[in-house]
This record gives sequence, C-alpha cells and structure tokens, in this order.
Amino acid sequence: MAYTLPVSLSAISSHSIFVPPPSSSTLDDEWEFLDRPSADDEPLGQKNGRVAIRDKDLIVAVGKEVRMMGLGLNEGGWKVEDGLVGSYKTLQSPHLSFPIHHIIVNTTGKLLAVVGHHQLVVVVLPKSKSGSGPVEVHSIPIDEFQFSKASNDTITSVQWHPWGESGNSLWVLCANGKLREYDILQPHDSIQTFDFLPERSRAARKFTAIDPLSRYATSFAFGPSSVGFSPLIVYCLLANGDIYLIGPVVPLRTEMPVHYLQTLKTFVDTRLARAQSEARDVFGAGNSGVGRMAQQAEWVDALVSQVRQEEEARAWREEDGEPKQALGKSALGQSVTRRGSPSNPAEETGTRAREGSVRVRPPHLTVSGGPAPGSHRPFLRQGPLVFSPGPQEVANGDGDLEEDQSATDLIIVEVGPEDGNSGDVKGKKKMREVVIGIAWSGGRVDIGVETEMPEMRWMSSRDASPAEPVLHIVESILLPFPNNDPFIIGSNAPTFSRDPLYSDVLYLVHAFGMDAISVRDLVDELNNDEGEGELPPTQVLRLVESAGVPNTPVTGIVSFCNITLGYGLLALASTGQVAYIELDIRSGDSSALLSSKAAKEPKAMIEDQSLLKKPFSAEHLVASIRSPGDKKPPVYNPTATLKERLSDSSKPLTSLTSDHLSALGAVSSQIQSRVQLVRSASQTVENRLDLQIQELARHAKLIAQCRADVTSLTSGETLDRANKLLQRQECIQKRVEKVLGDLSVGRQQDGELGEGEKKWFDELDRLDFEVNGGPPGSGEVLAEKAQLLRSQLSALVPIINEAKRREIERRPAYSAKQIKPMEAALTARSEELKRLIKRVDDLEIKVEGGL
Repeated sequence: MAYTLPVSLSAISSHSIFVPPPSSSTLDDEWEFLDRPSADDEPLGQKNGRVAIRDKDLIVAVGKEVRMMGLGLNEGGWKVEDGLVGSYKTLQSPHLSFPIHHIIVNTTGKLLAVVGHHQLVVVVLPKSKSGSGPVEVHSIPIDEFQFSKASNDTITSVQWHPWGESGNSLWVLCANGKLREYDILQPHDSIQTFDFLPERSRAARKFTAIDPLSRYATSFAFGPSSVGFSPLIVYCLLANGDIYLIGPVVPLRTEMPVHYLQTLKTFVDTRLARAQSEARDVFGAGNSGVGRMAQQAEWVDALVSQVRQEEEARAWREEDGEPKQALGKSALGQSVTRRGSPSNPAEETGTRAREGSVRVRPPHLTVSGGPAPGSHRPFLRQGPLVFSPGPQEVANGDGDLEEDQSATDLIIVEVGPEDGNSGDVKGKKKMREVVIGIAWSGGRVDIGVETEMPEMRWMSSRDASPAEPVLHIVESILLPFPNNDPFIIGSNAPTFSRDPLYSDVLYLVHAFGMDAISVRDLVDELNNDEGEGELPPTQVLRLVESAGVPNTPVTGIVSFCNITLGYGLLALASTGQVAYIELDIRSGDSSALLSSKAAKEPKAMIEDQSLLKKPFSAEHLVASIRSPGDKKPPVYNPTATLKERLSDSSKPLTSLTSDHLSALGAVSSQIQSRVQLVRSASQTVENRLDLQIQELARHAKLIAQCRADVTSLTSGETLDRANKLLQRQECIQKRVEKVLGDLSVGRQQDGELGEGEKKWFDELDRLDFEVNGGPPGSGEVLAEKAQLLRSQLSALVPIINEAKRREIERRPAYSAKQIKPMEAALTARSEELKRLIKRVDDLEIKVEGGL
C-alpha cells in the first residue's frame, strides 16, 4: 500500500536517491586504473564530494550515475511504494562513463561539473520539475585530449570562478601543478594555464633528495576578500604544505563588480602617487616599489579602458550611429563621448553584463583567448609562504605519520564582525580578517591569519624582490581519529566545506566523519584592541563519526539553508547511508526579532512547568496574528492600501512626490506590524518547543534511570546470588531429611527411649490423667463434665433471655444509675461464660490430641 511522506529533513535519509544500484555489487565495471604515473606522484587518497544542492534540487553521484530530485514544497511529498521512498531523475549522457568522485554546481545553477580521477564532463542540468526516471541531458566533455582514461594528469581540484560570465568559467588543477581555465563555450582547449610548481621540482624525478610531496599540487583557492588585490590572487597548496601565489588572475570573460573596479582604481592610483612623492631619486623609487605599483596601475588602467570602449560601443548602438556628444556616464562614473565607430565591433557580444558588473578580460589576452598585441610580462609565482610562527608537527598514529602526512585541502575565508553588530564599536571600526585553513591527511588542521595583503606581481627588473609573503599560523588542531592504522590514515583526504550563512564556520570532511571548526573567538580577539595574552583556541565539534576506510567513509557533504529543509547539513557515506544535522541560526541579536515589550521583560526561570497547565493552540496563535487586539484590525492588504492612497499607482512612475513617500510609509508600517506579529508568534512557538524539549529530556532521564534499575536487577551478580541461595537451600533440606531419616532408622533399631522421649511421654500421661480423670479405660470424666456444662449452659441461655425480656417489659424503664450496675454484672457474667467456653474448647483439643 502506497502512502506519502512530507518533504522534510528527517525523511530525506530514507529517500531512494541514496540507494546504490543493484549492479554496484559487481565491481568489474567500477575498476579504474590509478597507477599512472608512479605511486610517488600520487601520495594522496581520493578526495570525494558526491552530493550537491541547487536551490530546490538535490544532486547525488552514485557510481557512474548522476541523480537529481526536487525539494520544493509543490512536490506534495514523497510517495512510499514497494519499500522505496520517493523518486528521482537519472541524468543520462554517453560521456558519463567513469566513476564519479566530485560534483560541483556553477554560480547560475545551470551547469554541473562532474569530476573523475582523470576525466571531466560538464552537464547541463534540467529544469526543476517533478518527474522520475532517465532523463537525457546535454553534456560537454572538457579537453578530451588532456582528460581521458589514458591521461596521466590527475585532477585534484575543480572550481567555478565566481566572476565568470554566465558562470561559464571552470578552473581545473592537476597534480602536476598546472591550473587551467576552461570556458564552456570553448571546452576543447584551455584558455589560460598557470604553473605553480618550481622548475627544479619538475626536473628532479628520481634519485633526488627533494621531497616528492613538493611535486604534487592538491588544492587551490581564489582570494576571498573584496578589498585590494585579494580577489585577483590565486593560492595553490602543495602536498608538503607549501602555498604559492599568482596574481592578477581573472577569467577570460569576467563580469567584475563595478564597485570593486572603482575602488581598485582609486586604491592603486593613491598608492602610486604616495610612493612617487616619497621617492627622491631613482634608487629610492626602486626601493619603495614604485616600479611594481606602476605596473599594477597600468594593469588596472587597461581594465578601465576596456570598460570605456564597451560603453562607447553601446552608445553607438543605442543612438544608431548618429553623432552625439556626452552621451552620459559610464559604469565608472566618467562621461562617455563618441569618438567615431567602435574600434573592434567583433568584441561586442550584444548582451549586457549582470546588474552592477562590467565585462572585462585579462589585458594580455584578446576576446578569443589569443595573445593581445603588445609586450606583456609573465606573472611572478610568489612563495612559498613563510609560516611565522610555524605549525606544530602533530598527527594521529605513530610518530612517523607526523612527517609523512600530506596537505590535502586549502580554504580561505574572510571573517568580519559578528552578524547583527555594526562595524563600529566605540568609534573604532572592526576589521575583516582573512583566515586560511590547511587540512592534512593525519588529522592536523592549521589555522593561519593573513596580516599582509598579497600584491599583483610580474617578472620584471622594475620590481625589486622583497621577502616572501608571510602567513601567521595561530593554531594547529589535531582531530581525533578512531583508527590509527597508517594505511587507512594515508588514504584519508580531508576536504573543507563552507557554511551557507556564517563565514567563521568551516566544515572538514574526512573518511572518519565530519567536524565543525569555528574561528569566531579568534577573530573577535584579533579585533579587540584591549586584548592581551594568548589568542583563544578555535572551537571544534565532531558532528558525524564513521568507521572510516574501508568500511563506511564519508564521501560527500552539503550545507544548505532554504525554506524546504531549513538550515542544516547532509553527510553521505559510501554505502548510501545519510546523516542529517539540523543547525540553529544564531540569536545573538534576538531582541531585534521580538517586540519592544518582550525584549525588555526578563526571562523567568521556571523550575517545573507542565505542558498541560497552559494548553497550546495553533488556531489561537494564528488568530492572534490576524486579530492582535480587541479592536477590529485593519485589513492586511498592502496593494489595496497603495492603490487607495495613490490613484495613479498603475501608471509608470515618472517622478517621486511626497504622496508616494507617504503611501510607501503607510504600506511599510502595515507590513512591519504584520511582521512584528509573525515574529512574536514565532517566538511563542520556539518557547513551546523549548518546553517540549525539556519535557522530553526529563522523560528520557527517567527512562534511563528505570532502565538502569532493571539492568541492575537483572545483572549477572544478582542472578548468580539467587541461584546460589536456591542451591544452598536445597542442600540444607537434603541434610535435614537425611538427619531425620537417620534418627528414625536408629530409633527403630535401638528399641529404647531416651531421657527426652521419656519426659515427653510422661507429660502426655499427665495430660491424659487430667483430661480423663484416671488411667486409660476409666472413662472421659473431664470431657463428660465439659459436655454436661455446655448442654446446661445452652439450656439456660434461652431461659435467661426470656426472663430478661419479661423483666424489661414489666419495668417500663430504668434510670442510667440502675442500668450501669446491671450492664457491669452482665458483662462480668458474659466474660466468665466466655472463659468457661474457651477452657472447655482447650480441654477438648488436649483430649483429642492425647487420644
């Protein structure tokens, strides 16, 4: 019988999308040759990320399949039929013929990068709609010559660039240290290639003292900040822990935020002007870095020139080629005038960039990706970063793993002030800190802070070579692993994941589970001018724990925050098991979510509160939102209010008047009142939920206590003691029976009576004499007397009762003084009769016992 489960986080772990296909038990077609190149060139285990989320769709990679299911509320729930929960779509393409290790959704949510060990395919995702079964999708293989089954290039990291035009810029890092950019419109060849490995490491292959881990690139990251040159810098991590930098790096077709370009232009011009004013001669200019700053300014001016040319070309198109001066202002805030026809009409794509962005390209490349005219210097590979202070050499397992462990992943986040707080505290502006995390296979996590901003640099004689950039490692965390087997830890490849809401929370996924790392205390202490002493440690919490390799390693994690599932995490194991975690949104500024009255009232601590004392009614809560007071509230209809206050609300707005502001103020007040009521009701629901959680905890505590009592009663010691007592009792009973048997047998054999027995028989004779009045045969004298007395008493009782009745009838009444003596006499006589009867009964018992 089929039924429906509502779409929820608790039910998603049972969904059929996670069930491995029946063919997964046969591993013949799942084998993949991983021995190219040599083992020394692949010191890491395989990094996995087989689950992703796109708005209201969940995407899972199972073997060679890519599955997709909807999470929207309009799905109506998941149907349970034949033991399977829900349905899903299987994305089919002839290019998906390899085991999938990683899937990444691009920034627009339309493309999915499907990554194998040596192969890479981009799938065009279908639209979000209900349905199930196989779905044919369009797929784009990326550089089949470079990435194929027979390729020697191992893919170690893949990312979509956030500034890529239409989300089409895909960046791929291989183990040989080459970072390539691919455009989905030109997928057969890379557009840009950057080399992060030093030449000496590449040349020395065998019989060398160079660490083989220094020849293996494991991860890369784009600069996270929106200040300075940070978004233009690419960081690359090698397996030995070295980090190299290259910049400026942007996609071929970049959609750069206008605000950032304006800020960057002002920043480089100001730095250059200050450096030129401080430099007194040529030697001073070289030492102050004027040459490097001039190159940076030239590069930024080239971007600005591209924007101006695009604005001029757009002006030509909008005016149909008619001459006109001062057509307006460009995206950079500068006037645009027509100076003739566009210099390169082929460069125009005919479409505009995203709102608030401008389209630019690297100055050393043309629109098609070829080299641009002119002389362009190659980028300088900066690094490796100098760790000061350095990390601690710690790892799980024996001491050798501390040196043999490999750096597997890199994450760079920009952490600002606490959410909900302003950037200024007592007139001092809080800074945003750039935090860098490095994950190691042995369980070590290095947390560093970037205090010096990286710069764009080229290989040029005008650029003096200063000291290498510095990274301050503030803490080395050791995550506990349940298994210290060197082989298992060596195949472990931890990877980082970001939180969708808070930049100060990092998630680290490894074969043994998942940990959450919070750097909030660290950043707050760095922003505290009054702080002294050591920095506080980061907070680490184990969220999911698995048995690890080769049993059930965690192969994917996705964090989400949407209206369907709420705010939480999903962790996927290799066996298809799913662990879900519901996270709490921080309520540090919860007073802003409550009414002013509720915010001022202190929270009373209730020791004991019953759920039945004040019943909870959802209907009453909804009614309180619709009718908050005794008075009839105004009808909530912002559209009607706007039309009522503005008669021309349906017409296009040409100018803004005070009537418009007044109408918008009324609508805003109405919406804010309703929002306030909804927040108050939400707080009521949360309070009720907290109370139910406390009640549930109390019940769980009582059940645990009862279970402990039952366990103690049914423990082995109690049962053993009872069994021993029963065995001892049986032994005693057998011994008593044996003693009695021996006594009876011995008495029968002897035929003589002991002293005790003689006394016992003498006592019996004495009782018989007293009862019978003589020796046996003389008659039952005492018994006959007792029987005679009993018969006489039974005959006298009716006569006495009749005499009492007649006497009472004769005398009308007696006074209380007369009655009391009579009652006392009767009571005494009655007591005497009772004693006599009791003595007769005792004598009868003795006589019967003697006989």
